[in-house]
Amino acid sequence: SAAIGVKGIIAKSIAGFLNSKGGFLLIGVNDDGNIQGLSYDFSLSGDKPHRDYFRLQFDDTIKQFLPLFIKDKISGEFYNIGNKEIFVVKVFPSHSKPIFMNGQHGKEFWVRWTASTKQYTDVEEIANYCLEHWRNKD
Repeated sequence: SAAIGVKGIIAKSIAGFLNSKGGFLLIGVNDDGNIQGLSYDFSLSGDKPHRDYFRLQFDDTIKQFLPLFIKDKISGEFYNIGNKEIFVVKVFPSHSKPIFMNGQHGKEFWVRWTASTKQYTDVEEIANYCLEHWRNKD
C-alpha cells in the first residue's frame, strides 16, 4: 500500500542518519523544499486527535522497520510554518554499532550521504564501512 511505501522511505532516511552523522528529517516538506504540510496525513486520522494519531503512526513506523533500542536516538516535534504544520525528526548517530532496517526482503543497510540516502548491498562494502565508521568509538 502507499502508506507502507511512505513509512519505508521515512525509516530508510532514519536508518541512514543513524549509520552516519545523524541529521534532521522534515516530514511535510518535499524534496525541492516546498512546504506541503501534514494535512493529508492528518486527514487519515478520522475523528481522532490529528497529532496523537500522527505520533502513533510514526512510532509504528519505527517499530515496524527499525530495532527498538534506537528509540532514544530519535525525537520528533511539530512546527508551524505559516499556516502549515510539519514534523521535524531529529536523529542522533548510532555511536556503537550499525543499524539495519527490516526491509521487504530482509535486513537492509542504509547510509546518509551529502544529499541522499544510499543502500549498501555488497557485503564487503558494508563490512568496510562499518569497520571504518565504528572503529575506536565508545
